Amino acid sequence: MKTFNMLSRLGLALSFFASSLAQDASNTSLNTTAGSVFVSPARDLAFALIVPSDSTTDLYFSLMMPSGTSWAAVGLGSNHMAGSLMLVMYPSKSGKNVTLSPRIATGHTEPVYAPEIKVEALAGTRLDNDTYIFNGRCSNCRSWSTGKINVTSRSQSMLYATGEPTGYLKTDAFDGPLKIHYNYGTFTMDMVNATGPGAVPTIDRSKDSALIGTVQGLDKEGMKDMKAVAHAIIMVLVFVGLFPFGSFVLRLGGWVRWHAVNQGFALILAIIGSSLGFAISKTYNRSRKFNTAHQIIGLLIFLFLFAQFALGFLHHRKFKQTKETTKLAPIHMWMGRLLLTLGSINGFLGFQLAQSNEYNFVLAALVISITLTIVIILVAKKYIQKRWNKRKEQTGYDLEPWRRPDIQAGYGVNASASANTQPQAPLGQNASIPGMSTYAPYQAHGTRTTDLGPQQNVREYV
Repeated sequence: MKTFNMLSRLGLALSFFASSLAQDASNTSLNTTAGSVFVSPARDLAFALIVPSDSTTDLYFSLMMPSGTSWAAVGLGSNHMAGSLMLVMYPSKSGKNVTLSPRIATGHTEPVYAPEIKVEALAGTRLDNDTYIFNGRCSNCRSWSTGKINVTSRSQSMLYATGEPTGYLKTDAFDGPLKIHYNYGTFTMDMVNATGPGAVPTIDRSKDSALIGTVQGLDKEGMKDMKAVAHAIIMVLVFVGLFPFGSFVLRLGGWVRWHAVNQGFALILAIIGSSLGFAISKTYNRSRKFNTAHQIIGLLIFLFLFAQFALGFLHHRKFKQTKETTKLAPIHMWMGRLLLTLGSINGFLGFQLAQSNEYNFVLAALVISITLTIVIILVAKKYIQKRWNKRKEQTGYDLEPWRRPDIQAGYGVNASASANTQPQAPLGQNASIPGMSTYAPYQAHGTRTTDLGPQQNVREYV
């Protein structure tokens, strides 16, 4: 795993065991210094706990994580998130110390900061050799509003989780924004083994560490919020890819049908992507109130997409009836441009909200490259078309010579004209060759018109 390789390079192996004053490790019932110790399989979290025998409220603990991990947490009282008390640690704003945030989880959502839980940082809390260490005493962590721990249990259920190894989070705020856990799992702890004199468990980062008074349960690694990933991919595809492409094909070749099919498909994807965004909003504290710029702009775009689709449909239907442009065309065109612009801007706001600012560089590259490509192709098309028209004027070449009035007069039969009037020879016909009207088969059908059909319909541009 990526996390394991990173920790190997740093040479970090997190563990806790008895100090030099502890008794023999085999006598776990009398172990009063080390407490109970848990180390995650990926070695990206270590947790030790002591239940002081001289107090009915306090708990002493030590929590560690390597500097490459964005956050680490241990949940007390349950092997499920709902109702558990989470001790969440992450780097301070300076990156040289640790912030510990006690939170209560209500389900598979970001835990909420619980200011009523009192945790005191003790000596040894620091960044030490690429390892963040928090030594603390909690004065009311044995019971809380939604749960409790049994200090006499031999197998107290607990859980753990760590953030992705990107180090995106550095803050002194107790409600710092968390991304979904990257690794997580459960374990049980022997609370009797953890009982002893009140003191912070000592720390030793040796490679031959072992679990003390704990048993590993569930272990999952490499998890991502796939709803958020799908939301980002779909919306970028729609507003940076499909919608611009639909406008491009209309400008390039006047392909109205392909424009309609493309934009309709993009609208369906936009509905799916927006639905995922609405669902994600309930997962994180920062988006739960639906009051961020990304969410507000996204909602407006979502509503105006339907108005844009309706304008395009009404314009096209009217155009087919009248063969003339409508007043809806400029509104449809400029609303489309505005929605494309807002959609791209909202993508940058979305990555910022998701604490994934590194992807803004990817989005910027896509927007710039696709925009430049479309502009270059359309400018080149306009230039080539202008050169072609200029060349046509110089050579006298006409793509539809039969449309010229003098040609129509030459081929047509004018009933009011004098029978002695000689029809004008069509352009390009040798004057020594008799006209078509001198031939018997032609004269037999004197009432037949030689018109080649109605004028070609203009192409529809929006």
